[in-house]
Amino acid sequence: MKKLILLSAFLLSTSMMANAQIFTLGLKAGISSSNVDTDDATANLTQFKKEGSITGFHAGVFTRFNIVGFLLQPEVVLSSSGGKFEVPDDNSPNATTTVKEMGFTNLDVPILVGYKLLFARAYAGPVASILIDSDFDGEDIKDSFDSADWGYQIGAGVDISRLTADVRYERLKRSYTDGSIRNQQVILSLGYKLIGK
Repeated sequence: MKKLILLSAFLLSTSMMANAQIFTLGLKAGISSSNVDTDDATANLTQFKKEGSITGFHAGVFTRFNIVGFLLQPEVVLSSSGGKFEVPDDNSPNATTTVKEMGFTNLDVPILVGYKLLFARAYAGPVASILIDSDFDGEDIKDSFDSADWGYQIGAGVDISRLTADVRYERLKRSYTDGSIRNQQVILSLGYKLIGK
């Protein structure tokens, strides 16, 4: 009876360890540098000149399935992004310009595929971006954009015990009533594994 209990305990602990190696669940947060490109925009956005990037923030949950080094990593992340523009004050050739910000708040769902070697990871995949809010110089413009858009992410990361660190490039094409714009960002994040390694 004692041997049976010990064997059961061993099999249970082995199974738990195997599952912990295959499945990981964690929390993540970080910052990003993003801008909006209007090169392929139409209508009134064509008069805007890209001025610069803004700093965004994100926080969310990640899961990771690791099978013999190959990774599948779905995530759910609340994020902010956007960019700055030079906007002419009037239609005259020598018009002065004002710098204004366009901002987005999204629920992003990346689904990344990659490979892990020792403590380093590399990955890429599509990201679905659900628009929660958008404004231009404080004016609500959410209704001008589609409620959801697709893009992609590519990046690399490292794992040190339960801590993770990642750097990514993301590019989204955002559709609006008169055309589309491109929102791109470089994302830095830190995470902590609650389950798994």
